Amino acid sequence: MTMQTDKNMTANMKSQMNPATNSKIHTDLQSALDMNSGMDTPANIDQSAKMQLALQGLEQQLDQYGQELNHYTLEQLTRQPSAEEWSLGQMYQHLIASALYMQLGNMDKCIRRYEQDLQESAMHGAYPEHTAAAESDLAAASASDSAQASAPGKTASGESIFADGSFPPVRVKVPGVPDPVQPESLEQLFSGLEQVRIRARELAPQAVSVPAIYTEKHPRFGDLTASEWLILIEMHYRHHLHQKRRLDEFLNRSV
Repeated sequence: MTMQTDKNMTANMKSQMNPATNSKIHTDLQSALDMNSGMDTPANIDQSAKMQLALQGLEQQLDQYGQELNHYTLEQLTRQPSAEEWSLGQMYQHLIASALYMQLGNMDKCIRRYEQDLQESAMHGAYPEHTAAAESDLAAASASDSAQASAPGKTASGESIFADGSFPPVRVKVPGVPDPVQPESLEQLFSGLEQVRIRARELAPQAVSVPAIYTEKHPRFGDLTASEWLILIEMHYRHHLHQKRRLDEFLNRSV
């Protein structure tokens, strides 16, 4: 990568920290809420506030990861402590891919299912959240009667992390998950972080009015709503700061 490219990428990341730029996020979210006439209930206002906080938190994490990329060479980013441990670049690749293809992907699925129900139910003069609420009541009654372990909802781990607002500070190695590929350039990582930012900004306003019945299943945490998938990204990025500190210590020792 050329020095000019580095300067351009750095300037781009700094521009995302501009208060005037970030204030647009809050305007977009509030506009999305206001456009839903008759939907400005306390529950929806609370949902809007949660989405704003979740997006703010994610933007802060993206800023931090992006700014600190400027401190490394590509050789440092691809240096592994051992054959079994990820490099710093692999960790960045993991964070970017997880956000784009899992967390934001499932957030999008919740939104699209709600929009589809909204279109279909409009033809019958019913609102999907009312239909969904009725279905939820029936599902809850059925689960109560059968007491099945496979009943929908969060797992115990899912309930715990959302109650605590963070992952437990322990190292987790998920068996069967392939290692991320090494990055080819710093620009690739800068671009990936920016794609996460853009996609999150696109989806957050759309998710404001999606009822909580619309969920997608996480393999470890259970059924998560659109807003919870966004919150999960910020928690995931924050959790990997522990790993980043360990890798920084390794790089300092191996200089």
